[in-house]
Amino acid sequence: MEKLFWGMVGGCTVAFAILLGMYLNKTGVIGAEPETTTEIVSEIESETETITGTEEMTLADGEFPADIQSLIEDSQRNYSQAMQVFEDESAAVASKEAQEASRPQGGTDHSGTTSNSGTASGTSTSSGTSGSKPKTNGSVDGNRNDDHAYFLEDPSEDVTETEESSVEESSTEEDKTEEKKNSEFEYTLYKDHVAIKKYVGTASSLDIPDKIDGQPVTEIGDSALASSKTLVRISVPDSVWKIGNNVFKSSELLVDVNLPDALTEMGEGIFDSCPKLTRITIPDGVTKIGKKAFNECESLRTVKLGNDIQIIEEQAFNNCAKMELTKLPSSLTRIEKEAFNGCAAMELTKWPSGLEVIGESAFAECAAISEVKLPGTMRTMMDSAFLNCVGIKSLSIKTGIEAIPESAFSGCTGIPEVTFPKSVISIGDSAFNGCTALASVTIPKNTLSIGTSAFEGCTFTEVTVNAKSSYKDDSFESTVKINNY
Repeated sequence: MEKLFWGMVGGCTVAFAILLGMYLNKTGVIGAEPETTTEIVSEIESETETITGTEEMTLADGEFPADIQSLIEDSQRNYSQAMQVFEDESAAVASKEAQEASRPQGGTDHSGTTSNSGTASGTSTSSGTSGSKPKTNGSVDGNRNDDHAYFLEDPSEDVTETEESSVEESSTEEDKTEEKKNSEFEYTLYKDHVAIKKYVGTASSLDIPDKIDGQPVTEIGDSALASSKTLVRISVPDSVWKIGNNVFKSSELLVDVNLPDALTEMGEGIFDSCPKLTRITIPDGVTKIGKKAFNECESLRTVKLGNDIQIIEEQAFNNCAKMELTKLPSSLTRIEKEAFNGCAAMELTKWPSGLEVIGESAFAECAAISEVKLPGTMRTMMDSAFLNCVGIKSLSIKTGIEAIPESAFSGCTGIPEVTFPKSVISIGDSAFNGCTALASVTIPKNTLSIGTSAFEGCTFTEVTVNAKSSYKDDSFESTVKINNY
């Protein structure tokens, strides 16, 4: 059928070319001999003035000589037949595609052969329908003579205005919010939940509702209850899973807050500078204690940390001097800068087995810590990590850590002995400066750098180091005998 179509189109083209040639020949454009300018002008004037009666009749009636008229009629008839073939083929292809589209994926065709994506098994798919978009008529495709769908537009490329409008309306409906206020709260009402923005009441005891306007309260936004002058006790419902940044910050009378078991996200500075807060329980599900979460909570005593906490960020419990924390969760991997700085009453007895990072001054001035166990997972310890922890009586460092940083245990006057693992390559400046009880030190062969005043003020009298090790004249007390491996 395709060949018939192109044959008919070719026939129409040939007929038109013959007609054009006959007309040009008749008017003298073809085959005319060159004439002088004067003769051409004279002929034009003569032709303008003289038209035969036969020519006038032909132009008036819109007819052509019999032979030409016959060619025209044949051409029109051939073209009409060609277009009918094209239309029939197009309709057949469209019908076939509709049937294939309605057939289930991986279904069975009429022959019992399993088909995939609407194409019967054993039938090769043409380039126009093989998963790529059909080529346009301006490009060349070697398979187009075998695929009439080549000439059809891809309906998947068109998105009607109605469909676009429907998508936009659906998106708008989902994102629709309403800012509202009642006697206690300013809040945002979403389609399926409520987020509290601000507490506007004056109560001393507050039970935050689990529903407002029929929707569950799931979030408490940044600074929503901050700087309260009246709140003493707060209970947060189990519907809440997120508490934002600085939510209770600087609430000067706040003593007790009950956090929900469903809580998974706590923002930074959540209880920053709440001087009367005395106790808190962080539920399982929370994985991070944010920056300054309990910074300067000077009355905080009882703290229970959830079992899923992995990170305690900078100054999370900075200067919580009365906090009586005894163990850290086993899930903990990172303790950042000054996280427990100044927690003088904290008596840690259990250290996480997967701990990897201890930040700068993370436990500085924690006088009540009596035992430190650094696991084999430890890779990084920053300067002054245990500065002035005068209560440490036992220090265990397992193979893993490579550097003991500057002032790491400086001023730890209770450490009696220390054995460094073979992984330790360097010991920084003043690392154990002022450890007046340190009477025994074992330094491995792999340690090649010992910093200034690293063991100044220690009481041991003899030490063995690698002959290739680099150390300063004042790395040890002048009375210490230094032996080499």
